[in-house]
Amino acid sequence: MSSYLEASARERLRQLCDADTFDEFAGPGHHPASPHLALLDAPTSPDDGIAVGRARIGGMPVFVAAQDGAFMGGTVGEVHGAKLTGMLRRAVAERPQAVLLLIDSGGVRLHEANAGLIGVAEVLRAMLDVRAAGIPVMALVGGACGAFGGMGIAACCANAVIMSEPARLAMSGPDVIATAHGEEEFDAGDRALVWRVTGGKHRRLLGDCQALVDDDVAAFRAAAMDAVAAIATAGGAALSAAALEYEQALLAGRIARFGALSDPIDIWAARGVPDPAAVPALETAPFNAMAAALPPLPEGALQDGMQSREDGGDNWQAVAGQLFPQGHGIVRQGAVLSGSARLNGQPVAVVGTCGHAAIGVEVALAQARAVLDAMRDHPGRPIILLVDTQGQRLRRRDEMLGINRYMAHLGKCIDLARRRGHKVVALVYGQALSGGFVTSGLMANACYALPDAAIRVMALPAMSRITRVPLERLQQLATGHPVFAPGPENYLRMGGLAAIWEGSAMHIALTMALHDCPRLDFRAAQGAQRGGRKLAAAIIDAIVEGRHVQAP
Repeated sequence: MSSYLEASARERLRQLCDADTFDEFAGPGHHPASPHLALLDAPTSPDDGIAVGRARIGGMPVFVAAQDGAFMGGTVGEVHGAKLTGMLRRAVAERPQAVLLLIDSGGVRLHEANAGLIGVAEVLRAMLDVRAAGIPVMALVGGACGAFGGMGIAACCANAVIMSEPARLAMSGPDVIATAHGEEEFDAGDRALVWRVTGGKHRRLLGDCQALVDDDVAAFRAAAMDAVAAIATAGGAALSAAALEYEQALLAGRIARFGALSDPIDIWAARGVPDPAAVPALETAPFNAMAAALPPLPEGALQDGMQSREDGGDNWQAVAGQLFPQGHGIVRQGAVLSGSARLNGQPVAVVGTCGHAAIGVEVALAQARAVLDAMRDHPGRPIILLVDTQGQRLRRRDEMLGINRYMAHLGKCIDLARRRGHKVVALVYGQALSGGFVTSGLMANACYALPDAAIRVMALPAMSRITRVPLERLQQLATGHPVFAPGPENYLRMGGLAAIWEGSAMHIALTMALHDCPRLDFRAAQGAQRGGRKLAAAIIDAIVEGRHVQAP
């Protein structure tokens, strides 16, 4: 056996792929280093922590990407995200039999916060483009960093997730939750608890992981090949309304059956595991045999009153009045907005959040339900997303239930709506932070914001604590570099926003946004044109076109 956990990213590629078949795109020395890290006196890497290219596995042509958890935790910055997006777009053009993502990442690179957040959104869009082209995407999670943050969402946008027992799959790290709510909420020092909540066995029992394998590169290789064959037999890689309705029922059933439980062991017992306390000690083979014998996961529907545990604010009403002067039927349930409105005499669907909502499992699922209803009941009707979120809810319960899966589900519903002819426009009218923004506003055809909106990955003081960059230095850089600073102006410069809506004629701005609604993802190109992200578009285009990157 060769440990997947202990291998480097390039060693995993070497052992996973057929001998001498890995052809790297934009390898070390063939693209510029991150300019943002140098500003913080942080180390750079010749490959920016990711290797992408094409290869063969068992003779099967594939595209592969391997994140290097040893470099800044495998996190996504401008160059890293662009390399992954470029590889995914090239896959659509060359049509390999599968795409394999060897995820080993803590999510967005806080040293490049805004660029990383937009980069993750571009990766998600590109992943779903690959699936829409009929090419299955596999997520392999077995490294020391696991799959957290935006890459935890990305894993759940794949056709299948393959994990080992030491691997972890989640949204927010235990340290982040403990910092926000104390160790009584999530004791990050309790390693057994951390692995019960985020580890491979729990994800397999919940259905978020389709295969649990030994910590062995050969085992991951075999499982990936089996998964590709199974997807072909099952009817293909693309999203469908039926599959998303089924996922909606499964995720609702998860809340109904397990939502009141406090520990994964309790979930395993409710799941029907004969001896839940013995699960951590089980070897992979007997665990898989036990899991295969369990009854199917429960299905259900999101019940009234379950949509949110937060109180919604009322400032959305003034915004809705300006957007839809001809009237609307938007209703608020907790922090979730849904309903219809009229714009220039034509009906539109409205989905969103209010009151600076923390996106927990109920909120994400309620939003997904509204998008699915719009697709089912009103084919082709425009969908307006109203965004006001403080990001994902930082609670152990939500991580235990798999908040990253719920967020991915919402993102997939929005993506399918776009592909089925719904023009989807998002407006940030309050806050827009981290994961709650990625899988709502940044999954739209285009995202806009009001001038006083608060858009960021994380507040600068918190960013300083995590990156250990002095706050004064971050504040100084934020005055001239949009990658560090919060606010809609910086996201506009970086291509994350299409425009900022000034003035009171918001219904006219929305009318124009729907008229100009882009089908393709132009955010990297806009970031380059506006001088906010100077490298992403050049790297993406060079990889797609099969040439070396020339720095602008």
